[in-house]
Amino acid sequence: MTNTARVLSLPWRESVTVFVVLLLAGCAPTMPKSALRLPESTLELRSIQSRSFEAESEAAILAATVAAMQDMEYNIDTVQIDLGVITASKTTDASSNSAMVGYTMLELLCAVRGTYCDTSEKIPDKFKTTITMVVLPSLARRGEFTARITLHYVTINTRGKVIEQESIVEAEIYQQVFERLTNAIFIQANEE
Repeated sequence: MTNTARVLSLPWRESVTVFVVLLLAGCAPTMPKSALRLPESTLELRSIQSRSFEAESEAAILAATVAAMQDMEYNIDTVQIDLGVITASKTTDASSNSAMVGYTMLELLCAVRGTYCDTSEKIPDKFKTTITMVVLPSLARRGEFTARITLHYVTINTRGKVIEQESIVEAEIYQQVFERLTNAIFIQANEE
């Protein structure tokens, strides 16, 4: 191929490339306007999970939070003061006598029928509840901080596997946690 032929064939290739790109761009789906809009339920949950507090510093709120969580029998897992994050968890026994009797009866019925029933996959052994709190300074007022708490629980079976996990969304539970936190902040502020 001569240099003249290469030069003449180049615009043809470029025009085909431009045509294909335009064709594909025309087929691309457009994003609906509501795609980036949060649903009302998300905004409602965020308002349930958040409170504003007046305090000397972010560290004072975090210290009061550690005290409140320990009072509620949570173990402190992580504290990242520079990020304003605390994570705490509590593990409780999930096996009740009535549930254990039910699973044992099911195992016996399976044995009588000559079949194998592995109920250990379904038997809850432990519940683990985790609280994560993030504290951020208010952009509107000096000395005010916004705390957001999220609560999650996990059900673990007798084999140590997670069989259920869920976010806690009940407003009453968040209200109880924030009441304890408010009391802890008040006590800490008056001790100093």
